Amino acid sequence: MESFAEIPSEVERRVRAGERVVLILLDALGLAFLERHDDHPLVRRLAVTPLRSQFPSTTTAHVTTMHFGLPVEDHGLYEWNVLEPTLDTVICPFMFTPSGAPLPGGLLGKLDPAALAPGPSFYRRLGVPCAMFGPRRIDGSPFGTVALDGAARHPFDELADGALALAAAMRDPDGPVYAHLYWDLIDAVGHRDGPSSPAFDAEARAALDALWTALESLEGVTVLFTADHGQVDVAPDRVDYLDELWPELPGHLSHAHPAGSSRDCFLHVLPDHVDAVLAGLGDRLDGLAEVRPAASLFPRVGPLLAARLADVVVLPVAGRQAWLRSAAGPEQVFRGHHGGLDPAETGTYLARLT
Repeated sequence: MESFAEIPSEVERRVRAGERVVLILLDALGLAFLERHDDHPLVRRLAVTPLRSQFPSTTTAHVTTMHFGLPVEDHGLYEWNVLEPTLDTVICPFMFTPSGAPLPGGLLGKLDPAALAPGPSFYRRLGVPCAMFGPRRIDGSPFGTVALDGAARHPFDELADGALALAAAMRDPDGPVYAHLYWDLIDAVGHRDGPSSPAFDAEARAALDALWTALESLEGVTVLFTADHGQVDVAPDRVDYLDELWPELPGHLSHAHPAGSSRDCFLHVLPDHVDAVLAGLGDRLDGLAEVRPAASLFPRVGPLLAARLADVVVLPVAGRQAWLRSAAGPEQVFRGHHGGLDPAETGTYLARLT
């Protein structure tokens, strides 16, 4: 295995071989951060296979891969903000709202959530009893209703409670054959305080403690761990606002709101303007970011990705962000972020509890 995209196939292989499997995804606890805690009793019990994240190194790309069993080039939901072709609007799929909208659910009645599904869920494909354990605060979202089709949902308030419920379900011989647990607060604390902060390490440690307490004595089950990505430290005073560096830029764009995020800013460009945008931004961002045709970052571009993918991507160097002032958002407060190609963002793993 080399890529995160291969994990669903590995889970399926194990299930078909008769194993009962748990996969725990710790959002943002990439390889470099897991290794920070190599003295933890859980981490000491892990057999770790290093992997690369998909591009972009984002939650949307990787969680969608886990729920549908497809790589990002096939499922097409590559970032927090992406074009919805049926609406010709940049949306946030996980929040089910137009990008930049203050509240979730803004697309209810305007878009069928099934439009975001690239096919049957991974749980339907497995065809065995499946369960999903995740934070109650994100349970029941429109995207989740299609992504988790075929899995029994078990929302929880605290990770310790969710981990104990997971362990109890897997001790039951009539329980799920495959169970997936997702935890998001390591990522949230990293965004707020930065991955170099004591708070980030404390949140990671607390998660490892909760999982170790619940799973230490679990037997007869294959327990796997992974992360969707890592993070790099950023700051609001290191944001390059592209429409301030180049005030003429909006006149080259087909959609005013960028896709992606501030570590991988994707721009939808008017026909015949792509070369001008590549050159214009490349000159102005020399030493600050790489500017490339977006399709060049993917091993291939399937039909669903092609329908959503922007034309140009801006990839800031480590520590910097790039966005549009006209669409200003989280980059104004984030201290940690991901989405780019820095090894701290792209280093991940599949680890088995031994």
